[in-house]
Amino acid sequence: MLPSQLIDASNDAHLWAEKYGGTLDDIFDIQEKVSRSIVDAMKLKLTPDEAGRLAERQIPSPLAYEFYLKAGAEILKWTEAGLENALKYLHRGLEIVGENALLYAGLAHVYFQYYNLGLKEEGYGRKQAEEYVQKAFALDPDCPNANFVRANFIAWSQPQEGNKCFKRVLDKNLNDFDTLFYYSCFLGTLGRTREVLPLEERAIKIGPLNPMPYIHSGFNRLWEGRYELALERMEKFHQMFPEDVMTKWICGLSLAYLNRQEEAGQIFEEVAREQPGTVFACLGLAFKFAFEGKRSEALAALDSNPGLRQSWDFQSCYWKAECLALMGEKEMALDCLERDVDLGMSNYPLMNELDPFLANIRGEERFKKLMERIKYEWEHLEV
Repeated sequence: MLPSQLIDASNDAHLWAEKYGGTLDDIFDIQEKVSRSIVDAMKLKLTPDEAGRLAERQIPSPLAYEFYLKAGAEILKWTEAGLENALKYLHRGLEIVGENALLYAGLAHVYFQYYNLGLKEEGYGRKQAEEYVQKAFALDPDCPNANFVRANFIAWSQPQEGNKCFKRVLDKNLNDFDTLFYYSCFLGTLGRTREVLPLEERAIKIGPLNPMPYIHSGFNRLWEGRYELALERMEKFHQMFPEDVMTKWICGLSLAYLNRQEEAGQIFEEVAREQPGTVFACLGLAFKFAFEGKRSEALAALDSNPGLRQSWDFQSCYWKAECLALMGEKEMALDCLERDVDLGMSNYPLMNELDPFLANIRGEERFKKLMERIKYEWEHLEV
């Protein structure tokens, strides 16, 4: 028997309780019964669309659905080994249930991450991700998970359109964890504090044991130039999730902004060992070498990742511009920054004043002219 109960966390009041019997094969039926019982107990009125979602079986097999969930956990490791494991889980799910929109969307997410992390050869993962998105849409034209992957491809180089894509996914499901996480990252990079805070809070409520939403509540402070607060939060989260490699990367970046270069370099070396070949590992090493005055090594690190050689997104392109500016490569840094703005970067307060890594190019005429454009785009970005 499976006991279930509903407690009001604000006053510890007992609202509802029931017991359900069955096997793992009945788990989706039990889930629907529990959901409907809670709706009845709370005297809630659902729309036809909401009522229909209670009965949805996006993956009909419990085992295949378990593989889908395991794949999602592997994707969030941000490593090549994790992505390989995710592919295996998703293909095993397909072997059980055949063609399935959610599993295809999962495969699209995996290949997007290959592309996002700059793994394998240049552009690897983009074509495969787009093909799986189309396979998912062929089975379910409104598949939110496929729309989520599509939003990520668009947002980081077309912010206005990407913002609309993320909103369309959340209009369907306000509690979609992956979308809340990536949308938060997207808006945070652009410095949109007012809009990003509710997303951070909701993601933490939905996934309290998942490190990613906690990370972004610190990570997004970097894009606001609040480096002390970012470090304070990231060190706390690093204690909570010591094995999470992205927590380490952001701790290192926070230390770097605060001019604690030796400590940052040590962390970046750890990330490079644990997440070899990714855009974050290569960027971290490039920053470390730049701090040490090792120009050729820093340039080689930037050139070692396909996603950095020709950045496709305004986030990694910005970090590359920072690194070049730190090295004193002013023209290269400005070239990179201009490309970054072309991709959609419009965080005017950070670029114009707050970012210490851009200090030695702020006096350049090209920079000043670029800031005029950035200020206009910052003020007119519709979020």
